[in-house]
Amino acid sequence: MEKNRLIILFLVSLLLGTCTDAWEEHTRINDNVSQETILDYLEAHSEFSQFTGLLKSVGMEGNFSYPGLFTLYAPTNSAMEKVSAGMIDSDEKKKLFVRNHYLNGVYSVSSDKEKMFLTMKSGKVLEYDPLNKTIGGMGIDASIEAVVSNGNIQVIDEPLVPKFHIWDFIELEAPRNEFVRFLNSLTSQVFDTQNSVQTGIDSQNRPVYDTVWVKQNLFLKNIADLSSEDSLFTMLLISDDVFMDQFAKFERSYRVDDKISNAIPTQRDSMNIKMMIARDLVFRGKHPLQGSPDTLVSYFGVKVPFVKPAVTSSYQASNGYVYTVSDCNVKREHKILPILMEAEDWIYSYRGTSGTPHPYFRERENASGGSDFILDNSHGSQKLTGALFKGPLVSSIKYRVKIRAINDFRKSYRVPDESVELRQFLGQVSITRNPVTNMITNISSVTNAFRTDTLYGRPDFFYDPADVNTYYVPITKTRYAPLENAADDELDLGYYDFSRSDSVFFRLVPFAGGMAVTADYFRLVPIFE
Repeated sequence: MEKNRLIILFLVSLLLGTCTDAWEEHTRINDNVSQETILDYLEAHSEFSQFTGLLKSVGMEGNFSYPGLFTLYAPTNSAMEKVSAGMIDSDEKKKLFVRNHYLNGVYSVSSDKEKMFLTMKSGKVLEYDPLNKTIGGMGIDASIEAVVSNGNIQVIDEPLVPKFHIWDFIELEAPRNEFVRFLNSLTSQVFDTQNSVQTGIDSQNRPVYDTVWVKQNLFLKNIADLSSEDSLFTMLLISDDVFMDQFAKFERSYRVDDKISNAIPTQRDSMNIKMMIARDLVFRGKHPLQGSPDTLVSYFGVKVPFVKPAVTSSYQASNGYVYTVSDCNVKREHKILPILMEAEDWIYSYRGTSGTPHPYFRERENASGGSDFILDNSHGSQKLTGALFKGPLVSSIKYRVKIRAINDFRKSYRVPDESVELRQFLGQVSITRNPVTNMITNISSVTNAFRTDTLYGRPDFFYDPADVNTYYVPITKTRYAPLENAADDELDLGYYDFSRSDSVFFRLVPFAGGMAVTADYFRLVPIFE
C-alpha cells in the first residue's frame, strides 16, 4: 500500500513539474504583461538598456508610453554593440535609428504566415518574413515575445541600421564618375507653387509670391523617383568607358536640335543623349546579384544586359539595389523600338468649311486594340480637312511608315458610294497652341515628305514629289487578317528621316469631298544604318 502511495506521489510530482516547465515556456514565448507599456517593459529588462538609453537621450520615451498599437523590434545590448559610432553620432541619426525599429500595428512571428513589406516609422520599408523569422534580413528571436498594453515587442540580435534609399546613395555615397556626376547635375532649385503664398501684385498686375524654393531632380521627376520608399528599384551605374561608348553609339539618334544643321551635338543635344542613356538603366523591383536574369527590361521596354562579372561594386539600399558596372552594351535595335500608334487615339479633327465631323469607333475582332477608327463628314458634300494624331517621342533617325486600314463601306461611312474609291494621305505636320489655353490654333501643311527610294526597302507606292495627288493611297482591302498576321494588311508608305528627336504629329487627309478617313493603326519601324 505504501509502495503504491509513493508511486502516485512520484507521478503527481512528475506531472506538476512537466506542467510548470510548459507554463514557463508559454510565458517566455508569450510574455503577457498587458498592463505595461513598451517603455515599461524596456526599462524592466536590462538586456535592452543601451537601446532604452539611446531613445531617452533624444526625448523619444513618450513614443513608447503613449496609447496605441505598435510593434517594436527591440535590439539587445549585444546587437547595439554592433552599431558603429558614425551611425548614431547626432540626434537626427539617433532618432532615425530608433524609428527604424518600430511601426504601427501588431506583427508576430508566432501567428503571421505571409511574407510582407513593412513601413517603419523611419519611412524605410523592410521585408518581413515570419516563416524564416526575419525582419530586414535580421533574425527575430521567436522564443521571446511580449504583449503589452500598447503593442508587441519582438527581440532581435542584430540592429536594423537605416539604409540609404537609392537616391541618397547616389547623392552622398556612390563612387564619383561621369555618370554619377551627370545624375546629380540634374538637381536644381525650383519655385514651389504649392507652398508659396501670394503677397501682392507688381506694377504690371502680376502676382508676387513669398517664394518657396525646393530641390528638384529631373531624373526623379521624369523617369523614376529613386527616393521613394514605396517602390522597389534596381539601378545600374555605368563606368566612364561605358558612358562614353553609349554616347558615341546614340549621339545621332537623340538630337533635339536639327542634326543636319549641327554636325556635332549641341549642349541641349548632349543633355538629351545622356538622359536617354540614363533612363534605361533603372528597373522595377529588387534584383539581387545571384539569381537575377542576364537581361533586365527597363521602364521603357528596353532590354539591357546585366553582366554580373562586370559588377565592380554593389549596395543594398532600403528600396532596392545599386550596381556599378564596367560593361553594359545596349544594342540599338533593343533601345530604339518600333512605334505603334492606335488610330483610336486621335486628338483633333478639322475642316475648312462649317460643320462638325463625326468620329466612329468600330469594334472589330481582328483590329488592334479591338476597334478601329473612322472620321466622316457631317454632310455628304463637305470635304473633311483631316484628323490629327499625336505620336510619341521619335528618335532622330529614319523610320519606315506603315498603315493598317480597311474599306468595307466605300467612300463614306454615313453615305456609302460603291462607285468611288476611298483614298487618303498620311502626312507629318506641326501644330501651334495657344500659350494660355493650350488649345490647337493652327495645323501646318505637310512638313516631311515620304521618301520612296529602295535603299531601305521597297514601299507599296511610289510618289511623284511634283504631283501631290500621287500621295493619296487607295484603301481597297475589305477585311482584316487575323491579328497574328496583321502585318499582311499593312501598306508601306515609304520612310521619313527625322532631323530631331521630338513628339510627332500626323494628319490623315481624304482625297475628295464627301470622303471619310479610316485606320486601325500606324506603325513606325526604325531603320538602322
